[in-house]
Amino acid sequence: MGPSQDLNDLLRRCTVRLCIPQDGSQGTGFWVAPGLLLTCAHVVETAQARSLPVEIARDGRTVSGRIVAFFAKPYPDLALLRCDELQNHPCVYLNPDIALRDSLYSYGFTDLQPNGDSATFEYEGPTDTGSGSLLKFKEGQSRPGLSGAPLLNLRTGGVCGVVKTSRDRDGDLGGRAVPITCVPPEHDLAALQQSYHQQNDDWLGCLSDEQRRRVPWQTAPSSNPFYGESPTLLGRNEELRRILEKLQANSHCSIVGPPGSGKTLLLQELRQQVKSQFKWRDQEICYLDFRQINSLNELKQGIVQHLHGERPNEIRSLLQHKPLQLLLLDNLGGMETGNQGLRMRRWLRGLEQCHIRLVAVSNERLEILFRKDDPTRDSPFAGLDSSPIELSPLAPAFCHQLVQQRLMGMAFDIALFEDLYSVPRQPRDLLHQCIARYEEPRQHRS
Repeated sequence: MGPSQDLNDLLRRCTVRLCIPQDGSQGTGFWVAPGLLLTCAHVVETAQARSLPVEIARDGRTVSGRIVAFFAKPYPDLALLRCDELQNHPCVYLNPDIALRDSLYSYGFTDLQPNGDSATFEYEGPTDTGSGSLLKFKEGQSRPGLSGAPLLNLRTGGVCGVVKTSRDRDGDLGGRAVPITCVPPEHDLAALQQSYHQQNDDWLGCLSDEQRRRVPWQTAPSSNPFYGESPTLLGRNEELRRILEKLQANSHCSIVGPPGSGKTLLLQELRQQVKSQFKWRDQEICYLDFRQINSLNELKQGIVQHLHGERPNEIRSLLQHKPLQLLLLDNLGGMETGNQGLRMRRWLRGLEQCHIRLVAVSNERLEILFRKDDPTRDSPFAGLDSSPIELSPLAPAFCHQLVQQRLMGMAFDIALFEDLYSVPRQPRDLLHQCIARYEEPRQHRS
């Protein structure tokens, strides 16, 4: 059984054929945000290696796109392309949820059907590649050209992966796909997705009530504007200035703040600022989220992939030949404890010899966070930054601005929230208070 006709039509409108005329290679890509396409890295590797544009073809029109992020094969084998020439295109809804025997559906541009072809599969389980997991699916034919196509989970109504390879191009043995969770968090597809689908109901309107209940930002039936993470940074200019001063002085830096204080948003803004002020390239700035890194090998692999390498043992050679100026270490509190965590911390501290600056982000000061896990009671991160940047509650003026942003374009009296933003608050705490306050008039009316 495939998707509904409406959802099938919409998925097809979200997919495009990708081609590199210089070598005749082709594959599939799909829109994940306005102007942003996701595909497999091997589909566009010639364009990446030779700095060529990628042809994007859909509905008889051909335009050019450029690669903005490239995560090399064999793993995760993903690429993001930017194309601003095509306007008002739909975007898929991404949902990583998948379970054994889920029915899957894909649409792409194969060698036998270059104008578009569909395929249905069944999820069989994960494949461990040694570098990470792939989604293994069966009972369908995955032909050349389907690489980069969206893999739709019919149970959730969301795209859970990117088709990567076939198990037998001439038989119905299925293939494997890259989970959409493999897109590095620095590209913040979750925020882009939420912003798009909250403004455009085409895809979610095709879902059943049960499927819609699985959408994270749909948990509030009232479409409460205070749900969701903030897309922009507010009230942290002074902290940003101090961080840039430390980096300018070739010093490491640590950022400390409670959950919901804006640490990750601050990192995103910092990345843009150092690119502008220090003229560093994307490749010279590497973001790592320690909620997704469980060993020293995975840590090295994350850096290797950022530098367009393939295996962890390449890291010394890559660091010698490719400049890496800055490591953004997010959610250090999620780092493994015990011996694995200690090995990672010692190795990171050793990067000082490579003249790589570290920006470490955590809920607690580093010397407190890890001291209990180190036999010497002297954390390798101790002394990394003697004066960490602490994210205090936002001043009332910025709290007011945050509430104002969320209510923009809505017929709702901001004065109802005045007591909530009249005192300093952390952003997430303020939003949680506003969520409840927003619902109060609605509850009284019901």
